[in-house]
Amino acid sequence: MELEKEDALSEWYHKVLKEAKIVDSRYPIKGTLVYRKWGVFVIRSIQRELEKMLETAGHEPTFFPVMIPENILGKETKHIAGFEDEVFWITHAGKNKLDVKLALRPTSETPMYEMFSLWIRSYNDLPFKIHQSCAVYRYETKHTRPLIRGREFLWNEGHSAHTDYGDAEKNISEIKEIYKKLINELLCLPFIIDKRPEWDKFPGAEYTLAFDTIMPDGKVLQIATAHHLGENFSKVFDIKYEDETGKQKFVHQTSYGPSFGRLLAAAILIHGDEKGLVLPPKIAPVQVVIVPIVFKGKTDEIYDYANKIKEKLDALGIRNIIDSRELHAGEKYYHWEMKGVPVRFEAGPRDLKAGKVFVARRDTGEKFALDYDEINNKIFELFKNIEDNLRDTAQEKFEKKFFKAENFNEIDEFTGKGIIESGWCGEKSCADEIEKHSDMIAVEEGKDAACPVCGGFGYRIRVAKTY
Repeated sequence: MELEKEDALSEWYHKVLKEAKIVDSRYPIKGTLVYRKWGVFVIRSIQRELEKMLETAGHEPTFFPVMIPENILGKETKHIAGFEDEVFWITHAGKNKLDVKLALRPTSETPMYEMFSLWIRSYNDLPFKIHQSCAVYRYETKHTRPLIRGREFLWNEGHSAHTDYGDAEKNISEIKEIYKKLINELLCLPFIIDKRPEWDKFPGAEYTLAFDTIMPDGKVLQIATAHHLGENFSKVFDIKYEDETGKQKFVHQTSYGPSFGRLLAAAILIHGDEKGLVLPPKIAPVQVVIVPIVFKGKTDEIYDYANKIKEKLDALGIRNIIDSRELHAGEKYYHWEMKGVPVRFEAGPRDLKAGKVFVARRDTGEKFALDYDEINNKIFELFKNIEDNLRDTAQEKFEKKFFKAENFNEIDEFTGKGIIESGWCGEKSCADEIEKHSDMIAVEEGKDAACPVCGGFGYRIRVAKTY
């Protein structure tokens, strides 16, 4: 890469998206993307792993229509009020005006819960859990950014119904563990779970938990959410069950979802370097690239050796490719480093003679020789070492982006550098003053930090500049 990541993060990011063929943002509708091969593969990898975990935990896969009738979307008044400025409406079919406007789904609580009221009858039906991976549509009025903020984005949304509040809480805890595995184990990303302030929770929820990470520029990116909905939606949609005594009760509900685009954006921005992408092996479209180092008179032998290496990797189920293009080796190195391939194998005459391959790690740049016969035993160990290094490096940087502030001067000093921990008395007027300086992203009870406005105690808060 020609641009330094730290000095020009936005330019670096857009250059990576283009050169690595992740997405193309030139589609003639603002805030929409064309996903290309490299981006599609990574998103599918994330999606498959998440869906497997959800279905193991008892979620039924579904796929709901993208259109929602206006009367269904508007049933929960707080919910529709939270989205009224963001909904795309379909008003005509051909030349005919529709009797009922249709919304392109901004989220699926309302259409799904319309069906929950038909599907749930008895306590034997509970807990009831479903999920779908799909696109959602919101008329985003802020500055759009590829994968981070758009008008059409890809996500997975899960929804559940339970006998009581406690069982719904249990499901939230289970989802937290699933998302931890997805975010930290698969993608090697650090995160913190923040309980959003009352005025920033999901419309219609009892409370909202957000999974936040910190970008290299110090801004916070929300990559997933989980909402406890209580009985707020079940009372509106008449979702009842008959308990063991024959009594009719409203279900308690939860909903949750990660953004596939934001997860991909976080992996690109947090792990990437001045050369381009650095991908964890499990999500890399190509895990090992084999570069034959060809000398005159040795071409056939070298390619035979490269093919033997490829066959060995194929047998292990490792995604690999031989770069046989007629380019200088350095050009090939640049190309695959930019695309974030975790491991490069080089095979030249000396390697062939010695029965070795020359290995280069994308994450550290470390280079070493490996015996051909040791590939089977060492390659997965190498992948794990790469994952551990990416995870540890990202976590170390993440922990350095937390600050404490007792007054507005300190809040202003640290805003845009990470997450700032401070205090709040609990009065909304003081919160409004705090948010003139930085966005409040988390609130929890605690009297160990004073409100920077009035000096009162009551809550610990986290504030940050957000995307």
